[in-house]
Amino acid sequence: MKKVLVFFVGIWSFLVTGLAQIPSAVQDAFRKASDYLYVNEDSCTIFCDYVYDWAVRHRETELEADVLLLKAEVLFYKGDIDAVMEICGTVKEMAQRNGNRALWLRSLLLEGRSYMEMDRFDKAYSSLVSAKEMFVHVDDSTLLPQIYNAFGVLYDLQGQGEKALDCYKRGLALSGNSLDPLLRVRFLNNISIIYTNQGRFEEAKALLCDCIGYVSRKRIAFGLDRLYMNIVPIYIGQDEVDSALFYVEKSLDMARAANNGSSMARSLIYKGYIYYMKAEWDSANRAFEDADAWAVRMGYDHMHCMILRYQAWVAEGRKDYVAAYRYLESYIQKSDSLEHKRNVANMLRMQMEKEAEQAGLEAQYRIYRLMAVVGGMVLVVVALVLAFGFRLHRSKRKFMDVEDEKRSLESDLEQENKRQITRSIYKQKKDKDLEDVIRQLRESKPYFKPSNQPLIERVIFSLEQCVQEEPWADFEMRFEKVHTGFFKNLSAVYPGLTVHEKRLCAYLRLDMTTKEIASLIHSSPRAVEQARYRLRKSLGLGRNEDLVAFLSKFD
Repeated sequence: MKKVLVFFVGIWSFLVTGLAQIPSAVQDAFRKASDYLYVNEDSCTIFCDYVYDWAVRHRETELEADVLLLKAEVLFYKGDIDAVMEICGTVKEMAQRNGNRALWLRSLLLEGRSYMEMDRFDKAYSSLVSAKEMFVHVDDSTLLPQIYNAFGVLYDLQGQGEKALDCYKRGLALSGNSLDPLLRVRFLNNISIIYTNQGRFEEAKALLCDCIGYVSRKRIAFGLDRLYMNIVPIYIGQDEVDSALFYVEKSLDMARAANNGSSMARSLIYKGYIYYMKAEWDSANRAFEDADAWAVRMGYDHMHCMILRYQAWVAEGRKDYVAAYRYLESYIQKSDSLEHKRNVANMLRMQMEKEAEQAGLEAQYRIYRLMAVVGGMVLVVVALVLAFGFRLHRSKRKFMDVEDEKRSLESDLEQENKRQITRSIYKQKKDKDLEDVIRQLRESKPYFKPSNQPLIERVIFSLEQCVQEEPWADFEMRFEKVHTGFFKNLSAVYPGLTVHEKRLCAYLRLDMTTKEIASLIHSSPRAVEQARYRLRKSLGLGRNEDLVAFLSKFD
């Protein structure tokens, strides 16, 4: 399982602003702790303890939380996940009290990584999602690359290399704007690990060489021994054990120069494994013994357990089956002990989570019970209001029924008047048509035979009897019943309108088209258009004003 440390960029902003009121000795100790994080874990721990004691005595809660997270990084690298989870809980409580969402987010990231180490990927995913949701409320864009880095680690551990690679590349694109130069190194390092797992050795090697050059040029406080150590699996994957051993020696030399015990132990484990591959049993056994001495000295129980397993392999390779059995038995006992310790810790943690969930449910139940009481009171008030409203509605309904009946009668009357107007209009049209027929017969009468003259006279007489032209006064009366006061209001404003213009106004008010009016008065549409133009001029309307809408104002 690959472990990728996430350095908290908030440390640097804290160094710029938060240390202003803190003694220089404490500030220096905190800076040294940050610098030693990736170089020498033991020295980092010593300076963290010094700063933490001062922060607790002087109640500097923000400094206390920052140094706790820094110390948790060291504990995480040592494999003491229980201590890391305890620190995460403490920091989250401090963040809640102070309303510091950035601090809360950082603790969620570390909590997610810890769940990954326990193979509780669902809990890890939940913590990281919470951190990502909280990011929108945090004014610190440098935290977003760290979120992508944590998701990348999670996907990598679950065997989803492509998704992890996508997260790392997104974070790498954002790291250019970050104040933390280590972000670029971590992302390149993580991408190279995925490339190594995918067998893309040359690409992985190029990225690690880029990291080494970048760290050297920028003089970044990041152990080059770790980068050299990550090159080793590439050469092992390519079966170039001599090149792998060369880089192990370089990593070991740098770890010794920095007096970094944990890094020396890891380099020695790689060295022993390479000698094991070369079947150089004595050299392999010495390397593993030296690594185990450092692991026991620093209290790295998980590393000690792993080395016992490797020593059993070496003894088996040497055909020393008694020693192999002894190492294997010690490995099993130690592994069982660690597993038991982990299980107990997990059970306690799960019990605490269950108790917290139960307390939350009880609080929720009390809230529901209070809501039920309040809801009952509200229902009583609502029932009274509804009863009063029902009586009021019934009275109002009776009044509305009377009004509706009145409006219905008025509507019926209006519809009847409209029908009468329509009949009157079409009677005028019919009479006009008959008059045209009579006129045409009179004009054509001389062309008929003398014997047909009496017949033509009788037809003309019959048609004249059918024509009973309804006077304009009757149409005007019916129109006024529907559009009350139209002609009176129109004449009051425009007393100079002619009878024909008033008729045209009435037809337009009835929404009749130009063709309909032309058919009714036996005229051409062109003549009606000209009449409308003269009417607009008489009314003083502009070119853009609607004539029909204007006439509707005189009802």
